[in-house]
Amino acid sequence: MFLNLKRLVRLALGCTFAAALLPAQAAPWTLTGAIGTHDPHIYKTSSTWWLFETTDNGGIGVKYSSNGTAWTQGGPIFSGGLAWWKTYLPTNKTAMVWAPGCGEYSGLGYCYYAVSSLYSQKSAIGLATSAGGIAAGQWVDQGAIITSKSGDTFNAIDPSFVLAANGDPYLVFGSFWNGIHITRVSKTNLKPPSGGIVNIAKDSTNGIENGFVVKKAIGSTTYYYLFASKGACCKGASSTYYVVVGRSTSITGPYVDKAGVAMLSGGGTVIASSGTRFKGPGGQSLLADGSVMAWHAYDANNNGAPVLFIGNVTWGSDGWPQAVW
Repeated sequence: MFLNLKRLVRLALGCTFAAALLPAQAAPWTLTGAIGTHDPHIYKTSSTWWLFETTDNGGIGVKYSSNGTAWTQGGPIFSGGLAWWKTYLPTNKTAMVWAPGCGEYSGLGYCYYAVSSLYSQKSAIGLATSAGGIAAGQWVDQGAIITSKSGDTFNAIDPSFVLAANGDPYLVFGSFWNGIHITRVSKTNLKPPSGGIVNIAKDSTNGIENGFVVKKAIGSTTYYYLFASKGACCKGASSTYYVVVGRSTSITGPYVDKAGVAMLSGGGTVIASSGTRFKGPGGQSLLADGSVMAWHAYDANNNGAPVLFIGNVTWGSDGWPQAVW
């Protein structure tokens, strides 16, 4: 989702927040450098940690780190914007990108990203690829691969990539308008076929978006865990975002929370919610093994600036992730 990120990021860049400032049950890492962010997507290659993020008139935002704690702002991908984006953007924007989901698959760097505007269902998910991987930086746009318009049963934003246990690649996406969906994508070009979109979570009361799926073996069973953000983002310290999770033995669902409530019926076990200072945690992503989660939250002591948080995810003996906030 989008907010006036440039103004807020300037307030947050260079700040350091120790874990002691946070609620007692949470232990995020102590981060330094460029930690102003929104919708951070975390990914790790052999020697580099990467974050891809929402930007305001700046293409696809990129940060990098050698250790996961000290972050440097990199140059955006497609910084000047692409001509086709304008169809889905407000008239005063040319290069705004939401919630990119980026990584590597079969030696190819990929970046799924969304272009849209607040409260609009006129949206598109684009795909960029880089031969040789992320670090090569040889990004070529593959155009819009999923689009939505008013009246459709989904909103084409917030994309994230996941591999099923059998190696098939899938794309998770969606926001409000029937919530979160999933579709298989091609192993060859990473684009979805026509049709085949499955609704896996919705919440007509609170809204739900930023779906992110990881798979994890618990005993002899492989589960898929769907993490999502509920509530309202983009309102600074007044944001009501919180992070929930459910799981399924099938990548296409049905997903249920720890209490057995279906995520298609508004279910979701809360693992991160607002604290005294930092409000509206959400826009989350995880490493593929579920060991580390990144998210943003708004600093009530700094004009609601969005701040990056990263922390280890602890998995209980019951096979469920414990609260990270």
